Amino acid sequence: MGNNQITILPKEIRQLQNLKVLFLNNNQLTTLPKEIGQLKNLQELYLNNNQLSIEEKERIQKLIPKCQISFE
Repeated sequence: MGNNQITILPKEIRQLQNLKVLFLNNNQLTTLPKEIGQLKNLQELYLNNNQLSIEEKERIQKLIPKCQISFE
């Protein structure tokens, strides 16, 4: 889902319970829904080159602490 100028990730993302890797790099995201925290099998999340504030990055890390997240 990288390189698609996505601005909003739908809350329905929580339905992808078997998702292990998610590429959201090179989009226009400023936030992620709290439902991202329900993806218990998510191991890697790529958020490079989005519009996320430092506060939002910290919030995401708290939602999915066991996931390796790339912001840079």
